[in-house]
Amino acid sequence: MNKSKTFWAFAALVSFCAAAFSGYTIYNHLILHFAKDTLEIGRSVPLPAPEIVTEAQAPLPPASEPKEPADAERAGGGAMPQVKEEPQKVKAVKTHFEYKNASARSVFIAGSFTSWKEVKMARKNGLWKAEVYILPGNYIYHFTVDGKKILDPGKPKTAVGESIVEVK
Repeated sequence: MNKSKTFWAFAALVSFCAAAFSGYTIYNHLILHFAKDTLEIGRSVPLPAPEIVTEAQAPLPPASEPKEPADAERAGGGAMPQVKEEPQKVKAVKTHFEYKNASARSVFIAGSFTSWKEVKMARKNGLWKAEVYILPGNYIYHFTVDGKKILDPGKPKTAVGESIVEVK
């Protein structure tokens, strides 16, 4: 009798651990698919580093000149006003997606770059095509062919079961 209780307690503990792990995995997949933000795996375009001028790098005025900044600026002989460069805006790149399946009736593409909203692809001679404007970076996506999720056969895959596209 004692062995039976131990067995059932162990079985209940293992079942509880399996249910907790499954729930955690499902929760992570739901968060990934229903998040409003795009998921960027890695940044392929480096951000420009801002130029910072420190006092040690700034040119020193000659010792013979008087230090009257207000009078010097009014006379026009003061320090040159610093021109602030505006950071370059990163532009979205037209990215082409293709899926070859002549027998498919409908094909959509969904990815982190569309906030997982499906975009309909157009068929021409058995080749399904879509053009999406995407900011540079790495993104995950998949095709939905006749209601079934299909990965892009020509692209690398992620651990969560999605294809990866790198936009440069």
